[in-house]
Amino acid sequence: MTDPDRTRQDDPTEPPGSKDDVPTPSSRVRRRLYGAAGALALVAVAAAGWALASRGEDQPSGSPSPKAAADCAAAGATPLELDTQVVQPGDPFCLVVEQRVELTVGAAALTEGDGLAMTLGTVDGVVLATADTTLGSDPVVTVTVAPGTYVGTVTALDGSEAPPFLVYTSTLQASDDASLTAGVAVPTLADCGDTVPEVTDSGTLDVDGSSPYLCLKVTSQTFLVAGAESHSDVTPDEGGPDLMLSVSQFDDDGVARVLQSNDDVFGYDPEVTIDVAPGEYLISASAWFDADPGSLTLYAGPAGTFMRTGAISTVIDGVTEADCDAAPQLAVGDEVTMEGETQYLCLDNPSQQRLVVQAATLADQDLVLEIVRFVDGQPVRVAWTDDSPYSTSLTDTDPLIDRVLPQGRLLIAVTTFFGGAAADYDLQVVPGSPR
Repeated sequence: MTDPDRTRQDDPTEPPGSKDDVPTPSSRVRRRLYGAAGALALVAVAAAGWALASRGEDQPSGSPSPKAAADCAAAGATPLELDTQVVQPGDPFCLVVEQRVELTVGAAALTEGDGLAMTLGTVDGVVLATADTTLGSDPVVTVTVAPGTYVGTVTALDGSEAPPFLVYTSTLQASDDASLTAGVAVPTLADCGDTVPEVTDSGTLDVDGSSPYLCLKVTSQTFLVAGAESHSDVTPDEGGPDLMLSVSQFDDDGVARVLQSNDDVFGYDPEVTIDVAPGEYLISASAWFDADPGSLTLYAGPAGTFMRTGAISTVIDGVTEADCDAAPQLAVGDEVTMEGETQYLCLDNPSQQRLVVQAATLADQDLVLEIVRFVDGQPVRVAWTDDSPYSTSLTDTDPLIDRVLPQGRLLIAVTTFFGGAAADYDLQVVPGSPR
């Protein structure tokens, strides 16, 4: 695996990493497939109604005890009755469970196309489950919990205030052999510099799966790059971790609110670029399907400080500099329309700089962007994406890369998600600017 500290711009001869990054069916299921949020909200209402109608005499009661109600008040959360649906319930909301139950909690946006993220945890800040709309359906979680008080939060996908939404809950008696849902306590601001290491403006940290966190104090407006690099030599198909990275900002209460997340930029390793203001941030890694993230390196700092490379995708295996010579030539500032099948374009980047590369399909296809440079004649990946970090639509299939790219000849590969060459699309390469 490549050490981020050794892949800075001052070492352009760093060889590519060993992991391949071909889109897999498991990664495909995580794509933003469709945006029928309004229709799904109706499904949520129907599901909640069905749950209420199907309740039997053995169903647990949702009446809170005085202590539990006090716990809700102490958490600053709005108490909700179980087995109901509530429009605009307040955030956070609170659920009081009197018996061991299988608890289902779901949220649905009231406006079609609005994205939501939901977290359910304990009053002590232990996260039990998370869900969002990036799979194309409304967030819903089901957990087996002991009697106690549980707190839920709903936000927009970028961690900002949620658009109008409803919450529904249902409970079923849990079997005696059902395991209680465990969780992970997400660090608060008070943990930074104590149980969680903290760096100022830039740094790297080797961590394990029990605490995959790094606190970052940003002292000036920064175009930030943050990433995670797995130390595992085992692919996810063989049982290894498929990592995802989140950049969160601590709010006035010291709670980490997710700003942006990403995965698969370098093989199964994630990287995020984002504009951040001065403040305190949390860099955190996780693995898909609740797998153990294992040993990994976290890094964060001004974009351009860390310049990772990786192995190119198998869909463009065999690409050479000669392919760049024969491809349409671009300059920074160009916006072109490619008619017919065009897999490669070539850009001579005059200096290391922040660039936005975006492809927009003119046909029925789901596009992927990959940017390659050549080191001693060998192709290495410097960027990859199948979506846009700035999109708010669940149906968006047009990828966008916004990052600091190295000086020199760069090949831009435009393909479809399952490996075909793209055809009929617009492409632009323009200077990036703070957002």
